[in-house]
Amino acid sequence: MPVGDNLPPGARRGLMAALLVVLALALAVALSPRVRLFLRTLGAATASGVAGESRDPEYAAFLDGVRRRTPSDATISLVLPAESKAYVSEAVSRLAPRRVVVGRESEATFVAAYRYQYRDGLSPDVMEIPNGALFRRQVIARE
Repeated sequence: MPVGDNLPPGARRGLMAALLVVLALALAVALSPRVRLFLRTLGAATASGVAGESRDPEYAAFLDGVRRRTPSDATISLVLPAESKAYVSEAVSRLAPRRVVVGRESEATFVAAYRYQYRDGLSPDVMEIPNGALFRRQVIARE
């Protein structure tokens, strides 16, 4: 005999509602770190000026140069003088749909270095962009 068969219909509905509330609370607890991270990222992006103008026009020009020189499916590792959540959030927003990582060059197809002065000019894998340089990584296929 299944549980709840001997309960009156009103009690069964109440039990089902209580179970739905427990399930909703469990999902909220499980998703809350992701939701908090999303809201923090959204707040940082708005605070950094992504919704309008950038706080740092040189950084905005740098990101525009990165966007113009990279394909939309690229993974880009950022090298920043001082890591700032606002700078990373702005890069994620401006470079979308490209994937942006920090400190994980091995995952990237390009490395974008802000405020890097490239002087050589001879390598086809290094491009000078406004306020920095863009390095194309040689990806070695693994067997």
